Amino acid sequence: MLQHEMLVIDDALINDLSQRLDIKVRISPDTARVEISALIMDSRSITEGCLFACVVGQNYDGHGFAREAIERGAAALLVDRELPFTTPQIMVDDVRSVLGELAALVYGRPSDAMKVIGVTGTNGKTTVSQMLAAVFNAGGQKSAVIGTLEGDMTTPEAPVLQRRLRELHEDGVSVVAMEVSSHSLVQHRVKGTAFAAAVFTNLGRDHLDLHGTQEEYFRAKSLLFTSHGVAQMIVNDDDVHGRLLGDLSSGIGDVYRFSMSDIENLQMAMSGSVFVLDGSSFRVHLPGRQNVENALAVIACARAVGVADEVIAYGLESVQTVPGRMELVSHDEFDAVVDFAHTPEALEALLRTCREIAPSRRLVVVFGCGGGRDRLKRPDMAAVAGKCADAVIVTSDNPRNEDPDEIIAEICHGFSDATTAEWSTEVDRAAAIRQAIVDAKAGDIVIIAGKGHERYQEFASGKVEFDDIAHIRAATEARR
Repeated sequence: MLQHEMLVIDDALINDLSQRLDIKVRISPDTARVEISALIMDSRSITEGCLFACVVGQNYDGHGFAREAIERGAAALLVDRELPFTTPQIMVDDVRSVLGELAALVYGRPSDAMKVIGVTGTNGKTTVSQMLAAVFNAGGQKSAVIGTLEGDMTTPEAPVLQRRLRELHEDGVSVVAMEVSSHSLVQHRVKGTAFAAAVFTNLGRDHLDLHGTQEEYFRAKSLLFTSHGVAQMIVNDDDVHGRLLGDLSSGIGDVYRFSMSDIENLQMAMSGSVFVLDGSSFRVHLPGRQNVENALAVIACARAVGVADEVIAYGLESVQTVPGRMELVSHDEFDAVVDFAHTPEALEALLRTCREIAPSRRLVVVFGCGGGRDRLKRPDMAAVAGKCADAVIVTSDNPRNEDPDEIIAEICHGFSDATTAEWSTEVDRAAAIRQAIVDAKAGDIVIIAGKGHERYQEFASGKVEFDDIAHIRAATEARR
């Protein structure tokens, strides 16, 4: 049973945290004893009797909101320096380093009472998580997903994550498939979460604006396997980083490897794929080689935790679509596909799989790059599109605080003498989609890449409503 949602902070708890985290934790005044009903890191969400975590962020320092938190009813503060208030304060060198463990304690360590499976990697996290939930549901275990499709962040901040896990447990959920981002790992968001298994899909080029180098990006991803006591580890043996991670994890837990070379009788079409693995047949309705790889990750993970092949097959076949992940928008004359591909590797995999499925059909791709993110990948995206597609329209994605025209110009530096596709630019994403659909020839596959499930565009002034699929349908009507 989970404990009541109330945490007593006293000397015993402080000593326990210090030993468990191997860091110095102290409370002021040293005689303080306080009951905490919640852990909050956003001063706008303060509730009576909560512990307010003063997190130092990129744009704001939570210590500057401590007075407001106290006035709104915070019972104690979590700080990295003592503040001039009589309210009890827990002091640590780095607030984020203890946030996960404290949040887990506040909400009764809900992951201990469930089977939590962490999924990390550059591409495929969302699809693998959705497939895993479907497989466990097929086996009669109520399952849920925490990830990109369920909230604003791929992996929520620690207090939100632990509260969500608590809610899921109280709702009868026994298995949670969780997308675990590199950001969340370096920011300790999943500390305090007990993982029954972890899956590594692949490693491409992404988030170098945060991590700096590919090596540091890989190190961040590997933390899920090396620092969280995971017993069952599933890695992609076709990915060089997956093989390295498998070697690093050997001796820490049980390592299970999956590879496309293990399958037989693979048949692929725009409607999905069928294949045989170890004598068992599997069908995946999501098209493309990358979705076969995603299915292999799910099969390996489910087998590792004792799920029978017939249950796995039933669960995989029950997944008809994953929003924004090679989502097919059918048309009598041509097919339109919406996909979240926003890295060079993901875009190349998407285009190559469409070429493999339909070698004689013309590929038209519309894509852009987000502002405020890794700028070095922009020309690489153009290089991939220019060699793998027949026609390319470079447009705006989520420009955020950058000039969309400047982003497009940086992308287009990747076109060169090696570019075989016709290419053009259109900064208005709606107009770019309309152009691609209206000009499509019979038999074309029109791919709208980069935003996938997102239903907005983000500018310096904020977010505005924007849905790639809605614009495809509007353009299709205009074409008619």
